[in-house]
Amino acid sequence: MGTTTDENGFYSFRNIPKGRYEMIVSMIGYKMDKVNVNIFEEDRLTMNFRLKSEPIKMREIQVSSKGNKQWKKDYKIFKRQFLGTSLNGESCRIINEYVLTFKREGDIFKAEASQPLEIINSRLGYQLTYYLDEFQIDKKYTKYAGESFFVEMEPNNVRQANRWEKNREKAYLGSLRHFLATLGKRFDVRFQKNLLGFEEKENWKSIKGRKKDPLVNEGYTVFLAKRFDPNEFYTDHKLYRFLQNDTLVTGTIIDSELELAFNGKLKIVYSRESEENNYAMDRRKKNVESSQTSYLILKKGSAIIDKKGRYFELYMIEQQGYNAWERVGERLPLDYYSSK
Repeated sequence: MGTTTDENGFYSFRNIPKGRYEMIVSMIGYKMDKVNVNIFEEDRLTMNFRLKSEPIKMREIQVSSKGNKQWKKDYKIFKRQFLGTSLNGESCRIINEYVLTFKREGDIFKAEASQPLEIINSRLGYQLTYYLDEFQIDKKYTKYAGESFFVEMEPNNVRQANRWEKNREKAYLGSLRHFLATLGKRFDVRFQKNLLGFEEKENWKSIKGRKKDPLVNEGYTVFLAKRFDPNEFYTDHKLYRFLQNDTLVTGTIIDSELELAFNGKLKIVYSRESEENNYAMDRRKKNVESSQTSYLILKKGSAIIDKKGRYFELYMIEQQGYNAWERVGERLPLDYYSSK
């Protein structure tokens, strides 16, 4: 959701559903400001901001062909790791790439943007404004953080609109947000709230592991690690056990939010879609698997999520495997939901 101020700086939002939000205020020539806020039913809030001026930094003009070649090489690395190499990622185009600068500090590769990145995703039908806070690659990880704002593009015809909707649904299904939202559904099926907190419903035993179980219904199989070494990327199925009576999520004082907690590494198999060919090529695999396998690690043992699949604490969830391969090119607005 977005709005603009009038000439005096006044703004308003109306009819915001209750929940946790991040308010972002930006203007060219000023430093962006942002704050987290919880909206409760029939809340009426007054929030004032005073932005600090910030010179617009432009990338230094490279007069040598050697310098220009290096920037192009760095930009190619950035695009691959930031947008991703999926079909959706490769279809993205950054239309103001000149705002990017790159630098190396030992084995660390960093990127900075002097202005928000303007990205066209022609397969999903969005124009995306991305406020890049951090981007770096080291020997083990690619880390990036920022805020994104989506505007739906106008389709040329009904056929293109239908294709966009199909691609959006495919991007959502099997994603981290889809999985977390499925855990939210599962919590509502399993638990009910009373004066003492949350207790398991009487019919849960007849639901667990069957078609009425949201994990089963949405196409997920989940495993927990028997042992865990955070420095080791292990995939041997013998090192995992099938999810049994584990809860994974527990209720919080805010009805729309949950606490995700588990020990070690979580293995997630999504069986409704096969891997993309590009994923197999990037991993130098001989065959494309008929399901998508991802792994999650919690950096501090737990993380707060909401029942719509969003999570709020930066870098608290580390992704490995298929979901980690999918990058900003697979990103959807937070208010997108699959019709299935």
